[in-house]
Amino acid sequence: MKNQWDGSPKPEALVELRAAYGYTQTEAAELCRVTLRAWQWWEAGQRRMPVANWELLLIKAGLHPSYAPRQHG
Repeated sequence: MKNQWDGSPKPEALVELRAAYGYTQTEAAELCRVTLRAWQWWEAGQRRMPVANWELLLIKAGLHPSYAPRQHG
């Protein structure tokens, strides 16, 4: 079953996620362990973000459906 997090993100999704968390491009690049230039390419739509980097970002942001924090209650 495909969901909104499958595959590489669109550039707009990267910008929105980064802005929502208040990260600079440099901080977002560091979270994904890539260069600032790579992040800039992804946001500009000049390159596609690899799925592994997208998943890493989602995990670190607590948004990945398989790794999201669980509510205890």
